[in-house]
Parts: sequence; structure tokens; C-alpha cells
Amino acid sequence: MTITIKAENRPQKFRQSVIFCTDKAYLPFASLAIHTLLRNNPLRDYDICIASLDLLDLPAELRAHDIRLCQIDVGDAFDGMPVTERLSLATYMRLALPEAFAADYDRILYIDSDVFVVGTAISDVFSLDLGGRVLGACLDTTKWKYPRRPTKDQAATGMNGSYFNAGVLLIDCAAFRAQDIRSRCIAAAQKHAGSVLELDQTLLNMVLQDSWAMLHPAWNWQWVVVRPLFEAYVDTQIVHFIGASKPWSPKGAKVPVRYREITRRFLLQHYPDLAQNVVAPVGRFEGLRTAATFVRHMTKTKHFIRAYNRHGGDIMLVLPSPDLR
Repeated sequence: MTITIKAENRPQKFRQSVIFCTDKAYLPFASLAIHTLLRNNPLRDYDICIASLDLLDLPAELRAHDIRLCQIDVGDAFDGMPVTERLSLATYMRLALPEAFAADYDRILYIDSDVFVVGTAISDVFSLDLGGRVLGACLDTTKWKYPRRPTKDQAATGMNGSYFNAGVLLIDCAAFRAQDIRSRCIAAAQKHAGSVLELDQTLLNMVLQDSWAMLHPAWNWQWVVVRPLFEAYVDTQIVHFIGASKPWSPKGAKVPVRYREITRRFLLQHYPDLAQNVVAPVGRFEGLRTAATFVRHMTKTKHFIRAYNRHGGDIMLVLPSPDLR
């Protein structure tokens, strides 16, 4: 099956692109992510693209920023692939991007839609030296905490060792196609039917094992409750709201207020029905509860130091994937 661009609002302008894959249901949050990207990176030498299985339309604010909209025809390429209530077939689209944009882009920075782009160095990421590897990614937060413990999907599929989060991927498109990563992922899904817990993230880790390039965690700062204070010590570029605590979610009370308020203002303007889900700031702090937050951070200090020291604070330093066994 040939994967192609079925429809687009404009052709490619640059040889590199930031791409978000989304469906209609998650478009408001992809739009919010692009809003944060544009706020912090007004000048760019890359396309910003939304790839979807369907035709989508952007909020008026974003239409003036030359966003490329592409409807991708994947045919039957992902028929029979596992999905969940949280993750639809659209999650596999990142596996199709190097083929769909084969004539357009040399490198793609794929970014999940549940992010804030808070840094100003996005243009720089495209020049990172991946050492001939297919993609660059960041170590998954589970491996920050328990480096030698298999993740749930690693245990279910007999894997161990390093494991990256697939929410931000710097893809060398030619290498991805040459190594036939998409077909190998599909074959892995068929072989391990029922055990692919994180869908394409599991599959990419199975196929690439320890042969991916490790980016500084600043490029995929996976936000969890015990991470916000450490963020102050990092030149964070992309904040990724993993899990159920999103800035726009009723479960987002522990997400920092600054992210919730940016979300609320954006949604009020463009998607007012969704703005009511944003959790309001607390009226006052409670001493013990606030102190407990600092205590939780203290207990995770060694994990943060280990992850930070690998790169020595240099967000442009790319390392081989670590052997954590």
C-alpha cells in the first residue's frame, strides 16, 4: 500500500517540518500546542503541519500563520492494528509520515498534541547529529525512576533495556524508509497481538531496541506530579503532559497554574465549550499539602540528577541510547 497525501491546503516550503497528527476530537489541543509553538518561535525555517486522516479546519487565529494541513491516505496499511479508548488509529500516523512526505521533508519533528512548546530553540533541533540512527527521542519517564526495571509492555513482550517516549520524535525520513520501520512495526504487532500496551510506542521500541539516539530530556519534558520544580533547572523546550493530568482536563488540578490559564484563555476564545473543564487556580494554599509537594521532589532528586547529568546540561548533546540492563 502506497501512503500518500490525499489533499492539502498548500505545498511544502522547507525541507524540514514540525508535524502534529490528530483527528477532529483532538484538534483543539493540537491547535493549542501550535499556539504555544508560535508564541515562543515566531520566526521559523521549517513548516508546521497538521496531518490527519480527515480534512480539518483551524481556528481563525492559526489560519494566518501559514499552517500546512494535509489529509493522509493510509489505505489499509494499519487495518487490524490494536487501538484503545484513549488511542485511536490516528496514533499510528507517525509511522506513515516518512512515506507520506517522502518528496517533501528530510527531517520531521513529530510532536504529540498534548504538549506545550515552551522553548525558543525548535529550529536548532533539526541540525542535531543522530549518528546515522533512524530517530532521536527522549528516555521515557519510567526509566528515569526505575532504569533496570522493564516497563509493563517490555515485560509483556519480552523486552528489556532502554525505552523511549514516542511523544516527540526527530525522524531521519530517508533512514526510516530505508530500514522499513513501518512494516517492521506492523509485523511486531501481529507477532505480539494482545501485548502491545502502548501501541506504536511499544512497537517502535521493539523494532529499534537500543539503536535510537537519546535526546536531552528538555525536548520531551514528561510532566508528572514530582517533576514541576525540577523544570526550573532545565532549558525546557517541549513540555509533554503524559497520563490523565492535562491542562484542559478535569483531572488537571496538579498541572501548574500557568499552563492551565494559557489553556483556559485559548479555549475561551476558540473552543468555549471546552474551557469549562479547565481547573481554576486554588483560592489559597494549604501548608501541609504544599510542603508535601517539596518532599516528593526531594525523594526523586537522585532520579533527576541521573537523567540531567547524562547530557551535562547541554540540550544539543545527543547520546547513544543507554544500555540500562
